[in-house]
Order: sequence, then C-alpha cells, then structure tokens
Amino acid sequence: MDISLTRVIIRNLGYLTYLIITVAILLEIIFRLLPTSSPIDLQPLLDKEDILRFKPNQKTTLSLGKNFYKIVEKSTNNYGFYSSYDYIKNSKPNIAIIGDSLIEAAQIRSEDTFGEMIQSENPDLKVYQFGVSGVPLSQYIKMIKYVEKEFSPEYFAIAVVGNDFDESLCNYRIKEGTWCFNDKFELKFNPFFGYQGIRGLARKSAFMRYLVFHANLNWRKLLSDLNLNDPGLKAKPQYIDKIDKLTSNEINIASLGAIKAFFQEIDKMDLAAKVIIILDADRNNIYERWGVTESYFNEMRTFMIESAITHGVNYIDMDPVFRDDFVVFKKSFQFPTDGHWNEHAHGLAARELFKKYSLITK
Repeated sequence: MDISLTRVIIRNLGYLTYLIITVAILLEIIFRLLPTSSPIDLQPLLDKEDILRFKPNQKTTLSLGKNFYKIVEKSTNNYGFYSSYDYIKNSKPNIAIIGDSLIEAAQIRSEDTFGEMIQSENPDLKVYQFGVSGVPLSQYIKMIKYVEKEFSPEYFAIAVVGNDFDESLCNYRIKEGTWCFNDKFELKFNPFFGYQGIRGLARKSAFMRYLVFHANLNWRKLLSDLNLNDPGLKAKPQYIDKIDKLTSNEINIASLGAIKAFFQEIDKMDLAAKVIIILDADRNNIYERWGVTESYFNEMRTFMIESAITHGVNYIDMDPVFRDDFVVFKKSFQFPTDGHWNEHAHGLAARELFKKYSLITK
C-alpha cells in the first residue's frame, strides 16, 4: 500500500476516534447535568437468610420520559428500602407491605405511596414497606419470613401484579438475588454478586442510564445480539408474555402451580390470617371500557382470589375499585410512559387497605 495513502487512512481513523470520544464526553456531561435517573444499586446478596435490597442511607434523583416530565427525589432508609423514615428492629408495625416495583414506587415520592399515606393519615399506625423491582411471588415468601423475623408485624399486605406468576419460575426467568420455583415447585436461591462487567460500567454512565431508563433501550437484547455475557441476561424472559395476551399453555399451568405453592408456603408459616393480598387490576380493560376479558393475567387473578378464599387469606381486588373510580373521574392510574401506579392509584389503595385493616382488627 502506498505510504501516503496509509498516512491518510491513519489520520482519518485518528480524527474519527477523536470525534467519537469528544461526542461521548459531551453526551456524558449533558446527561449528568440533566435529571437523568440514577437508581440506587442493590446490595450483593449471598446469604440465604437475608433478602435483596438497596444500599442503605442513599439519596438519588429518578425521572420519567425522554423529556424528564416527572422528577422525584428518593432515598433509602437504614434497611435499604425506599422510605421517608427508618425501620426499627422488633418494632411490630401494624402493616408490612411487600411487593416489587409497585411498592418500590420509584416514580413517586415516598410520602405519596399508599403505605406512607396510611401512616400519615393515621399517626397511631406504623406501616413499613419492602419493595424491590422485579421480584416475584416466589420471592415474597422469603420476604415475609425475613420481615416476620426482623420486625414481627401485625399484618402483611402483599401487592400482586401481572408478572409475579411466570417470573416466579426458574425455567422462565432468574433474577439475581431472589428465590424462584424449580420444576418441583421447590424454592431455589439465586445469589447476586453485585453489578459487574459491562453492566457495572454502564450504570456509572449518565448517557447509558438515559438510553435504558428513558429511551427504553433493551440492554439485555443488545448484549445478547452482541454475544456479550452478563449475569443479568438470566432475567431475560424465555417466552413472550404480555398480560393482555394469552401465553403458552405450559406457562399457564406452571404459573398456576406457582400460586398453589405460594399459598402452601403461607400455610406452612401459619400466617394465613395475617396476610392481605392486594391484587392489581387489568387496567387496559378499564380504560377501554371492557369487562373482564380472557387473558393470562385475568386467569391468574381469578385463581389468586379462589386460592385466597380457600386458604383463609384476606384479599383486596383493585379491579372493581379502579372501575368505579374511572367511571366518575376518568383518571388514569398510571403514567403516560410508565405502567406503574401513580399517586391517584396509591391513594385508592391506601383507602382500601386501611378499610380492610380496620375491618379485620375490630
């Protein structure tokens, strides 16, 4: 190759590299100045007696949408859960609320979550909330055991949403740091060694966080397509599963088995009378003015209610609550770009849970 041509190629490659690095640095600076979501890291978890939670006593900014249309300041307490107040060991709270991202409630202020609303409006009550994004029904069993041992609450409220059933199955999805049901519906532990490799580096980048949390970049698919290995890929669902579509018969049957196993574990702990299940609604049915349509989620919802009745577990069905409210106020229960409950939905849940608690403690 001609020496002058080689020099031109090297010079152009050098200039291209310079441009890429410069643009990357500028983007990083811009998104660090903007209120880009900075989720608090989960603590590594190798101890089977502990539960998955965030690093304690941390403050952060979380936001929604590509244009940051909602910005929230959040903090974790001494136990590593999003909360406005610390939790006290052996304090016997009136209600311990357990759930996934619905209870984590990263989209709203902790003061506006239904647990803290109940405590704020009823100062004589003590309400603790334990929410971590992505944890399913199988993990709730271990969370109940941990909370019972650590705090001895009077009642447990378990928030159940559409992806809690299939995501409890080890063959469907494995979330690091949680327990799942194997083929025999026995609980299996999946340790979490902390954020490592590419994922660990990406979480430190404001621009990458913007792409994932605001622009909805599917990072698991990207890593998979690039043949890059990461422990987080174990949490990639193995089947198509949307709550507004029917799933495979195999997953339906296994999900029903997960529900059965959940209630059997509640019986083993002799806590049935102390548990209140809070069932989310198929909200799309409500917005579209449909009745209860045939769907995976509604099949699971029905079986959850039937199982709760059979096992003597209290439950709150948010479907009729949301339907009645929507007829009057025409208000959404979620955000334009995020399917989690908004403040309005949390307010309704606070009312229903306090009503149920007052009824069963008379």
